[in-house]
Amino acid sequence: MNPPFPSRIGKATRRKDIFGNSLIYTVTDEDIFLATSDKNKAFCLHKLQYEDGKEGFRIGYYMITEGARMKGKWAWGQFSPMMTKEEMGMIIERIQAKG
Repeated sequence: MNPPFPSRIGKATRRKDIFGNSLIYTVTDEDIFLATSDKNKAFCLHKLQYEDGKEGFRIGYYMITEGARMKGKWAWGQFSPMMTKEEMGMIIERIQAKG
C-alpha cells in the first residue's frame, strides 16, 4: 500500500524562470490520482496563483522512490511524464471537471 499523497495547497514556491527572473507562486488547488499503468506513479494537476495575481496550471507527477533517502515515499518528478492515451484522457477529463 502506498503512502498518502503529499499536498502542495497553500505552499509558496520561489524559483527562477527561464530568463533568470524571480518567479513566486502558490498552489491554490490540486488533484492527484494514480496512473493506470503503474501503481507507483501518480499524476498531479496544480492550479497556481502567481505573485502578480495571474493564475496558471501545472501538470506534474510523483513516483514512489527507491533511493535510500526517500525510499517508499512519493517524490516529485522532475521531468515531463510519459503516459498512455487513456491516462491523457483522464487528465483532460479532470481539467474539464475543474472548469
